[in-house]
Amino acid sequence: MLQVIIDTSEQRPWAFPAADFETRRKKLREGDYTLVGAVGRLSIERKSLGDFVGTVIHDWLRFRKELIRLSGYDVAAVVVEADIGDVIDHKYESDANPDSVLGKANGIYLDHGIPVLWWGKRPGVERMAARFLKLAAAKLGIE
Repeated sequence: MLQVIIDTSEQRPWAFPAADFETRRKKLREGDYTLVGAVGRLSIERKSLGDFVGTVIHDWLRFRKELIRLSGYDVAAVVVEADIGDVIDHKYESDANPDSVLGKANGIYLDHGIPVLWWGKRPGVERMAARFLKLAAAKLGIE
């Protein structure tokens, strides 16, 4: 059974299948989700669409410092709870241009090697996160 660590700042943490995962809350330096035995090696940074837009447009310098630290991890990703079409259709409150938002998303990968994953709505995101963590655990040799 994998043990997921969820950052204490997460207000609406993802749910994981109880048959495969145990969860615990702990303050994490980077990211919002990791596994016991993988702190400092594995991280998922979760963002709602509005939070992602605000972070990459208005809080970029702080977020870039986190990305620099995450780039040293074996496995790291930024997961946005939205579809790419939500950006294109400007389904967020900021006046930020969709092309600027998408440019920042691409820059995160090109400059830091960390993919920005658009996993859609929450039920699908939770399912993808569970699969991602299982595969990452296998890659890192965590049981």
